[in-house]
Amino acid sequence: MLQEATRAINSAFNNSFIKKLSQYLHDCVREEVKSSTFRNLKADKDNKWIFLDGEDTLFTQGLEYLRLEGSDSKLTELMIQSETSQKDKYLIYGYLFLVGKSKTGKRNEFLTPLLYAPCKLERNGVNINCMLTDEFLSLNTGALTALMKKSDDEDETEQLLEGLLDVVPTVPITQEKMDIFLTTLKSIVPDIDVSLNPENMVKEDNITKDFYNEKVTSENIDEIIEEEENNKKSQIKLDKISLTKQCAIILTKRPSVTAGVLHELTQIAEKPSGVYRETVLNLINEEYTQSKPTDTQQKTLADFFPVTPLSLSDAQLNVVKNVENAKLVSVFGPPGTGKSQTIVNLAAHLIANGKTVLVASRMDKAVDVVAERLNDLGAPFLALRAGRLNYQRELSMQLQDLLANKVDLDEGTESSILCDVSDMEKLLKTIADMEKKSERIIKLENEWTNLDNEIALEKPMHSNPQFIKNILKEDEIKLVENCINSLSQNLEKSGFFSGLKNMSAIGNLKKTLKINGFDVNNENLAVLSNELEFAKLICNARKIETEIQTIGNIHVLSEQIRNLKRKQKKLAIDILKTKRRQALKGLMQDPVKRQRLFVHSKSLVEKKKNLQNRLLETEDFKPLLEAFPCWCVTTYAVSGSLPMKPGLFDVVIIDEASQCDIASCFPILYRAKKAVVVGDDKQLPHLSFLEKAKEQSFLSQYGINDRYQLMWRFRTNSMFDLANYYSMHPVLLDEHFRSLPPIINFSNKEFYGGRIKVMRRNDNSKKVLETVVVPEGKVDFDATRNLPEIEALVKRLHEIVVEDERKNPDNPVSIGIISPFRAQVEQLKISVAKVLSEHMMEKHQIEIGTAHTFQGDERDIILTSWAYANNSFPQSLIFLQKPNLFNVAITRARYQMINFISKDPRELPEGLLRSYLGFVQEYEDRYALSKSDDFDENIYKNAFEKEVAQAFRDLGHEVTCGVDIAGLSADLVVDNKFVIECDGVEDKTPCKVTNMKKQAIIERSGLKVSRISKREWQYSPKACVDRIINSNV
Repeated sequence: MLQEATRAINSAFNNSFIKKLSQYLHDCVREEVKSSTFRNLKADKDNKWIFLDGEDTLFTQGLEYLRLEGSDSKLTELMIQSETSQKDKYLIYGYLFLVGKSKTGKRNEFLTPLLYAPCKLERNGVNINCMLTDEFLSLNTGALTALMKKSDDEDETEQLLEGLLDVVPTVPITQEKMDIFLTTLKSIVPDIDVSLNPENMVKEDNITKDFYNEKVTSENIDEIIEEEENNKKSQIKLDKISLTKQCAIILTKRPSVTAGVLHELTQIAEKPSGVYRETVLNLINEEYTQSKPTDTQQKTLADFFPVTPLSLSDAQLNVVKNVENAKLVSVFGPPGTGKSQTIVNLAAHLIANGKTVLVASRMDKAVDVVAERLNDLGAPFLALRAGRLNYQRELSMQLQDLLANKVDLDEGTESSILCDVSDMEKLLKTIADMEKKSERIIKLENEWTNLDNEIALEKPMHSNPQFIKNILKEDEIKLVENCINSLSQNLEKSGFFSGLKNMSAIGNLKKTLKINGFDVNNENLAVLSNELEFAKLICNARKIETEIQTIGNIHVLSEQIRNLKRKQKKLAIDILKTKRRQALKGLMQDPVKRQRLFVHSKSLVEKKKNLQNRLLETEDFKPLLEAFPCWCVTTYAVSGSLPMKPGLFDVVIIDEASQCDIASCFPILYRAKKAVVVGDDKQLPHLSFLEKAKEQSFLSQYGINDRYQLMWRFRTNSMFDLANYYSMHPVLLDEHFRSLPPIINFSNKEFYGGRIKVMRRNDNSKKVLETVVVPEGKVDFDATRNLPEIEALVKRLHEIVVEDERKNPDNPVSIGIISPFRAQVEQLKISVAKVLSEHMMEKHQIEIGTAHTFQGDERDIILTSWAYANNSFPQSLIFLQKPNLFNVAITRARYQMINFISKDPRELPEGLLRSYLGFVQEYEDRYALSKSDDFDENIYKNAFEKEVAQAFRDLGHEVTCGVDIAGLSADLVVDNKFVIECDGVEDKTPCKVTNMKKQAIIERSGLKVSRISKREWQYSPKACVDRIINSNV
């Protein structure tokens, strides 16, 4: 019975979907990184190889194994080395070698296989058999990428290699397959000689000989230093590259950068399925088995009080809210929408509520920004930057200082010592209550205006009232109304009681209306009823005014709300400081935890890696998380920094997830209970050179069915793509702060469906979008390089710098120069350096690069050289219009974007570039029109706005009406400094949000909002104008 149960458990374990995925991802990573370890065999002395004379039959005939001479000492040594270093190295069988040599000598020689397959060596009697361990040949994409950087455009690599990957020959290799492959190779990298000339063959093995043991003398030291510097560069500088028809068995290193990921994927595959329940990976298992989610119990978030130290939009608030109820939240972050700010706010809120946070990204820059912004808040030991050796040393020193009581935990906490999360709850409830009151006042102002309009219409008919000559109160109106009803009912009646009722009603009328008498007849009753209705209007208007006064003064309420929101940011920081102080003091008072921290402080700088790894896995890590609740690390550095424990962190935040591969994020998801995945699939994507055939082979091997193959494709899908499938709570960050509206509007419409709210106002004082056509521009034959266009761009750049130095020497504008093509970028660097000094380039932060260079970056002014001319190759247009690259290129500028092109945009074929430049032309036409005297950009929503606007213009103020801010129409913008919202009058087009929400959004954009109601204006326009001017001085 026990054995049957064990078998059932093992069966369930072996069929675990997470196990299959772990194994599949492991194999994908392993295969992809193989070629990157031997871009050039001679670049690393640890690479060993033996050439085999004419032994290509293993590939050409599809043999099961290749029988080699067992007495060959070099072959025997290679076999022994491969067996004794399996953890760090592996064997490959290489075919078709790329050989190159520069003029400087053999130190710059280039040697690497173009095709290869993993293999193993086994002794069989007196022979040694060489067997392939994979049925597919791999293409050495790493070497080809390096070669293509020599003359082609770096960013075209992916597109060009796609075509070559499709024609990689399968085993057995026929002559037809080889011809197709070599023809395609020649078209992609023309510099390679594919004639397979035997004279170019390399005969020298590298088993016992050390190519790098060169004696350093006074004569050759300068040459060696220069060559060492060149070896650090990614480009391979060769005079000639030849392809030789040779075979070799090669022992090469496993890539260290992925060793940790590979090891952890293997570990995850070996874990019992119950372990996943504590992690984000459980969500994947539940979806696969169609089981009921374990986190079905939803928290009520009606009263949600975020502790966020930075400004927070509604979408950002939704991210913080959704983490409370969801295991996985995907966050779409278009350009300039505050992804880092969202992460900092989320991390701060979680830490303030006692949670631990892991922030991870493929890019160091993204992780650094979050760590710096969190630590800038001033709370002690808040965020730790981990991963590299220098970070580990810094952490060790910080822990030692903490343990030695060298850190004053009470410093700067005087004002925050009593702050708690409950204080934030009280403050936010107060703000909400004030906003509710303000919204009620605005609603009442609208009602009063409607009544006032009715009174104005009725007033001419009641200029000489017959009965109601004074203003009546509400109870008096009811009394008169009852009298009219009583008299009407008894008008045709006779008798004692009817007469008595009439006498009472007439008496009440005489007393209330202060009249001498009232003749009861139909005509008088009709006149009185009519006058009473008019009196009701006046009474209701007065009643509304009384209620407004009872609720409060909306101008005072608005100022109080602003002050409380400013206090909210400080309070959030004070709460963080208090929480960190309390946690660290508690940690220092616990002797066991102190000892754990002491062990970790020593382990972090332990030179013996195996001992360090064992301590990381076995020692209690929780005290370290209490000391540093937020860890910031790159995806491939996680394994060396954090133990492989399920649900180690409460929440993991993966930034720039569109560029993160799924495999490196898998162990990160294992370490967390919840995940927030932030990215933008409309910007630069995840890039992989894994062959399609191998990927498909792995998917089939591990039984991953068609439905899941769509989501889990390692080659094409990023972590962000995957998160979008599993997240039931996606959030779009929709407030854009970076660029002026004309700069971002094309991207907003083309890539984001117009859903982005641009928080900045248009600046009509200067042209922010421009196209410069260079009619004489031509592209060079050998590379995408356009010298006339470069000349025009550099001239304009010089003019911008000179003008800025003259007008703005102490606050210089930052400038970026973008081109889609690497050759154009390199020439631009040379040309700009001739015009501007290094000092000026640093002062203006001048960066020159492709869209990849500027991913996640921005500049005040961007100059873009599209490098497209009449003689350009059609493929160039296809490349530069790749949506993700194009979107990044056009969204980097804050204030000005200048485009350079050498072809009339109207003659371009249909596509992104033509559409974009057409959009720019439309803007330029509108800008020219706005400078004419006949142009009026004001859009009035009602006559009241126009009246108020004119009053301010009469005093010399500049007033613009109907200004678009964040997709909302601000009523009046005065002097481009503050906004006036006109209340009490219905707009022609109703607003999509509440009045106070609109005010909050506009004030987040940087403009203070003042309010004028029609009622106040009617009493005293001058008082309204004076109040607003005085409050905005």
